[in-house]
Amino acid sequence: MTNKVVLPLVVLIAAVLYIRIGQRQKYSVEDPDDVYDYIIGGGGTAGCVLANRLSEDPDVKVLLVEAGGEPDGNTQIDMPALNIYLRHSKVDWDYKTVPQKFSCNACENKKSLVPRGKVLGGSSCINFMVHTRGPPESYNTWAKMGATGWSYNDVLPYFMKSEDMQIPELMNSKYHSVGGPLTITESASGVLSELFLQAGRELGYKVGDLNGENPHGFMRAQANIKDGVRVDAAKAFLKPALHRSNLHVITHAHVTKVMFEGKRAVGLQFIHGAEKKQARASREVILSAGTIGSPHILLLSGVGPKEQLDQFNIPAVADLPVGKHLQDHVGVLFEFFMEKNVSVIKEDMLSLQSRLAWILFGKGPHASNGVEGMAYVNARGGKNERTLPDTQLLLTSFGGGSDSEDTAYSLLGLERKFIKDSNFAAQENRHLFGLLPILSNPKSVGEIRLRTRDPLDYPLIDPRYFEDEQDVKTMVAGIKLAIRVGESKPFKSVGASINPEFWKVPGCTQHGKGDKYLECVVRTMCAIVYHSTGTCKMGASKDPSAVVDPQLRVRGVEGLRVVDASIMPEIVAGNTHAPVIMIAEKAADMIRGAQN
Repeated sequence: MTNKVVLPLVVLIAAVLYIRIGQRQKYSVEDPDDVYDYIIGGGGTAGCVLANRLSEDPDVKVLLVEAGGEPDGNTQIDMPALNIYLRHSKVDWDYKTVPQKFSCNACENKKSLVPRGKVLGGSSCINFMVHTRGPPESYNTWAKMGATGWSYNDVLPYFMKSEDMQIPELMNSKYHSVGGPLTITESASGVLSELFLQAGRELGYKVGDLNGENPHGFMRAQANIKDGVRVDAAKAFLKPALHRSNLHVITHAHVTKVMFEGKRAVGLQFIHGAEKKQARASREVILSAGTIGSPHILLLSGVGPKEQLDQFNIPAVADLPVGKHLQDHVGVLFEFFMEKNVSVIKEDMLSLQSRLAWILFGKGPHASNGVEGMAYVNARGGKNERTLPDTQLLLTSFGGGSDSEDTAYSLLGLERKFIKDSNFAAQENRHLFGLLPILSNPKSVGEIRLRTRDPLDYPLIDPRYFEDEQDVKTMVAGIKLAIRVGESKPFKSVGASINPEFWKVPGCTQHGKGDKYLECVVRTMCAIVYHSTGTCKMGASKDPSAVVDPQLRVRGVEGLRVVDASIMPEIVAGNTHAPVIMIAEKAADMIRGAQN
């Protein structure tokens, strides 16, 4: 192209991006004030919601402290299709587990990836944008465990409070609402998701809104995407509140400690640049640093198991089971090849036409998160909607080998040598789709412990995936179900067949093709779904395993709450993003109500 053509095109693209994605805003103050009413430690999903809701009251001052930077201007965050490539980037904490005894055989040193967002908006900026609440029975189970006020009927209004439902047939549903800050659309492209729904019907499952009246069955995936752009928590909640003079945000500020006077939390200490700083809270300190960050800060502050605090000579403020009850979802992603192309391949993603379609119109493959369909099922038998589904099944328009080694490494965390031995490169540029059965109700439980007293040293993360044999058996049943879906008549109509490399997983072939082989695959190629929960567990006042009460107040101290996924008494049987927003919405009302 000549300069006469290129320059106007560049200007047009820049103008369209400016209009569609929005003006770059300055989030951070240079230096915080000395005293605030509320200080929020952690500017991830929950922290952004809290910052917005608490600062609605003009009579209070709120400070949000975040270790990462600002998300604006990062096209990889804004473009849904690029979420895989945010792993190992500057907006990822890039945690890893300790070597796993029962799983992760194909991961380097048997350590699983644990991606977590290190940016305003947190993990909502690097996740797959899938919007699902989880089945009602998850929350009813919380209430039965002693989390009074957290049944499904209690939390449904808070799910709805955030929503801006843009799926036409659901906009008038009694389970959904419009006008909230969080946009919900369908991420499905059409043909592939329709085949998935047909397969569900063929296998005897209901098809409908799993976030509404049908808690079990199949549906087209819902996502937090608007006009082809990711709707993260910073966009949805924090940006609209930045004009308020009573809300201050400080970025690149690593929280190191909760300050106590006696048993009362009075502020936070943090490292900002090379300086050690602090700010005081006259009402409450709220930790929203996530399932890894919140327990880490508590332990460094003297709130945790006394034997662990003593080991590091940290004076104990409260002896609580902080860091225990770590749970996560685990799955196995595998591919089906197709003779007819109804999905996305690498060539589609790299074409100039596809890139321009997203830049100019928010359309095309770049506007999709790659998750086309979702199901909640009991893979081990039964369709009782009053029980927790044991398996969540995701349909994807990509597979582990869609982008040769890069996708398999970034998404699954598999060792490079294993990727080569598994012949992932042979799948590149094939017409394929993926099915990911996820262990939605795990029995295995792990923990987070201090590594050192240095707040910049990551804690030890030991989820103990598949320590409980029941989890392995459920995953085997989930794989068998996924194979039945992929080999159903609807998918056969496009010439679908399972990737033959699935039956050649290194280290497993000696087991034939029965359950023993599938058990080996589960322990070898498990894909971590990044839904860590439970390390500051919520429970009744007499529950010795609880860190916070149903008001999310840390037991044994005053003026301190935890508001994030770490408070879940049991992991919700679905993606955790929407539940975390719900938790923060409910917590904001609790906090404001406590001051009335």
